[in-house]
Amino acid sequence: MPEMSSSAAGLETRLAAAEHAAREAGRLLLAYYGRRSQLVVEQKGLNDFVSIADREAEDTIAAILRPAFPQDEFLGEETGISGAQEADLVWCVDPLDGTSNFLKGAHNWCVSIGLWSKGEPILGVIYDPLRDELFAGADGIATTVNGMPISVSTTSSIDRTSLGLGHNHRVPPAAFAVDAERLFSAGGSFRQVGAGALMLAYVAAGRVDGYFERHMWSWDAVAGLALIKAAGGRFLTYPQPGTSLPKGGMVLASGPVLYQDFVDLFRIG
Repeated sequence: MPEMSSSAAGLETRLAAAEHAAREAGRLLLAYYGRRSQLVVEQKGLNDFVSIADREAEDTIAAILRPAFPQDEFLGEETGISGAQEADLVWCVDPLDGTSNFLKGAHNWCVSIGLWSKGEPILGVIYDPLRDELFAGADGIATTVNGMPISVSTTSSIDRTSLGLGHNHRVPPAAFAVDAERLFSAGGSFRQVGAGALMLAYVAAGRVDGYFERHMWSWDAVAGLALIKAAGGRFLTYPQPGTSLPKGGMVLASGPVLYQDFVDLFRIG
């Protein structure tokens, strides 16, 4: 029987299941990626797309996780909330983050599977099928990529940083412009690959020094934040007080050295 709690043994069991689910979803997505021109694409919102690839990938993940952990809740981008009501453990799943990149034949899309418990991201798996990179970690389980340990950046000055800076149409363009100006004025630079979950995995690996986005959905954020925590990083409470997990919220995450500098730079709090 699966473990019933977020104990160390329970997290190990769930981490193994999430890794398996991410790889299975990735295998399906790669098959669709090879014939993406044949996909029927729907537009959900401004620059927000979905296809059968997203939906079947989420179904694949759910078919693995739901029967194994019926006591857990499941929050998927495409299917919403299901499973146990008000459970202590909530799976937050984006079957395909970076759908626009995927549909255009670009790189930088991924599968994101996170686990959230009582106000904290506690487990994360992010899989990049094109590069065959699997990022995995949990509370008490160090973050790895393809089994090799990774850690967050130790850069100590903003004028030496590369920060992931995300934007979406839920946030006014003027707010993004102000954030970018503050970063540039402090001597920093920014990177964006079109997949926020993947950028958070890169923070965990020290490939970028941090990531800031004024609103991320939980299915995009929880896995990456758990990876960052297990890799020695820091982040804002997610979601922040006054909101709920399905509504998402602001994300700021980085290595511990510059975390407070970023909080001050973007005038958070």
